Amino acid sequence: MGLLQRLKHDLKAGLATLRLGTAQAANRALEETELLRLRLEARKIDQRLIEFYRDLGERAVDLREAGEPAERVLYDAEVGRLVAEIHQLKHAGRKLEAEMREIRNSE
Repeated sequence: MGLLQRLKHDLKAGLATLRLGTAQAANRALEETELLRLRLEARKIDQRLIEFYRDLGERAVDLREAGEPAERVLYDAEVGRLVAEIHQLKHAGRKLEAEMREIRNSE
């Protein structure tokens, strides 16, 4: 193999390696961007959960202070709505965690 052919071969091999490295770096950047987006969404869910728990506690305390029996507090429509919201947010949080694990495992 002549010097020129070897140079041509090495140049093609180098370009292929460069393309592969660039593609891998771009893919990694996309994965990290997606993970950051999911973390931000998880933080928003956590914050909303805190708000709903606070609202639920305030509602329960308000009802008890108003003289409602504990059974009435448990079956209050607003309490039920808040509990349903909490369940939905927890489910959404679990889905986000699963997505993040999937992205991390694909690396």
